[in-house]
Amino acid sequence: MNRVIKRSFIVILVVVLFAAGVFGYYFSLTLNGEGWMSYPANKHIYTNGVLTKAGAITDRNGVVLAKTENGTRVYNSKKSIRKATIHAVGDTKGFISTGMHSAYLNELCGYDAVNGVYNLSGKGNNLELTIDSSVSVAALNALGSYSGTVGIYNYKTGEIVCMVSTPTFDPNSNDTPSGKGVYVNRLLSGVYAPGSIFKLVTALSALENINTATTMHFKCNHGVTIAGEWLSCLGRHNNISLDSALKHSCNAFFAQTALELGRGDLTATAEKVGFNKSLKMDGIPCATSKYEVSDSNDIDFGWSGIGQHNDLVNPYQYLCFMGGIANGGESISPYLVKKITDANGRTIKKANRDSTKMMSEKNATLLASMMRNNVKLNYGDSRFKGLEVCGKTGTAEVGDKSTPHSWFVGFCKNEKTPYAFTVIVENAGAGNGAATRIAAAVLKTLK
Repeated sequence: MNRVIKRSFIVILVVVLFAAGVFGYYFSLTLNGEGWMSYPANKHIYTNGVLTKAGAITDRNGVVLAKTENGTRVYNSKKSIRKATIHAVGDTKGFISTGMHSAYLNELCGYDAVNGVYNLSGKGNNLELTIDSSVSVAALNALGSYSGTVGIYNYKTGEIVCMVSTPTFDPNSNDTPSGKGVYVNRLLSGVYAPGSIFKLVTALSALENINTATTMHFKCNHGVTIAGEWLSCLGRHNNISLDSALKHSCNAFFAQTALELGRGDLTATAEKVGFNKSLKMDGIPCATSKYEVSDSNDIDFGWSGIGQHNDLVNPYQYLCFMGGIANGGESISPYLVKKITDANGRTIKKANRDSTKMMSEKNATLLASMMRNNVKLNYGDSRFKGLEVCGKTGTAEVGDKSTPHSWFVGFCKNEKTPYAFTVIVENAGAGNGAATRIAAAVLKTLK
């Protein structure tokens, strides 16, 4: 009897240990499976550390941007399309961490925790992106030799139609890519001093917190003295109101408005439109826009209200902000992946529509009206014929000896072209120059 009990105990122990081993294996697989799958030594999807087996990536019109062919990963046959879309598609070595080849590797390879890489043929799942490759090429050509980014999305649907970053490179070239930050998607991962585009945040905060915002005036005599220090302005605007101050980009007005608001109210507005938090695009973390003035003195706080001091802006965050103004205060979150289908064409996943309430419809309408006047009376409406563009330029100082960055942000009011945009051109000078010209060249392709 004792012998039977002892044998039974041994059998039970073996079963328990076996079950524990199986449990441990599946627990480890669940915990580490994605990492094992994406490890460059995995010969199911990599060859010599280069991704070779994955599904196809296409643009919104079905143009193939990347696919696997005869066991090799190939890009579009046109060099211009390859260079314009590489930051969205990603390289096969994973240097562009925000590209689809890295951020959506699991989906492209058909991986799941139960079956692993269940399709070893290299077909995997297919991604249909929202970008338009022809618009992307137009943006690439418009940027030319400048470093910068052009981002455009449909503020009604959330679809990103253009996401171009320069410097760029041809993934088909054997040459080592050159250029500072060549692997960085500047729309998602860049941060820049905003310059005068931040005045839109200060204007919104005034509309939200100052009852007399639309009628109040401040004096500008080529600048203003704050706490015994001089804050300069490019013009002498005398007694100027909010709408005129935005049109003329009056530093003195917005610095004094910041002081009138106080650090708490202006920071609260900035955070409502996306500052001091990491936004995500299709689950991909973006760089954080920063507004921090809690320890600033009055003159620095005044400079912060016009987009200088230590203000930093991520272009994607401002794209969302522009969409919020355009869409009556509700910002529809931009997305790049329209849908995912399996090798048989069945839809596995569709994009979800997310939104954030950034401001009241009344204040969005007031801001849009002022931005529309900027274009009609200052920047030149003829450059954007038929688009009814509302916008704000920015000239961001980046050091005493460096040429400023050029910004242009805004949206089209025309219901046939519901697009918000953000353009940043590094070291290109005034905002009403390179950035505005580039925006005009790209936006006209959307008509």
